Amino acid sequence: MHIESTLLQHRLKHCLLTIVELEPVLSKIAMHSEIITEFQHLRTVISNVSEMSLCQEEVDRIEAATNLFLSELEIPISYLEVEKDRLLQ
Repeated sequence: MHIESTLLQHRLKHCLLTIVELEPVLSKIAMHSEIITEFQHLRTVISNVSEMSLCQEEVDRIEAATNLFLSELEIPISYLEVEKDRLLQ
């Protein structure tokens, strides 16, 4: 049971870290102060993941939500990449 719990915690932490790593990119898309607060909250949650009791369904749902979030950002992020390339030329 302990190994399964640790695996679920690692999966959750991976999702949260993936989102937090996007903060510099998202800050270029005009973030509201509420979103900045949410990033701070995510960092707190990440530091407490090892203490959480999780179930498979919760982690599956969070992974699906993370994937959806990333797919929604695909267009804005690709726009930023094009703008960066244009400015470097």
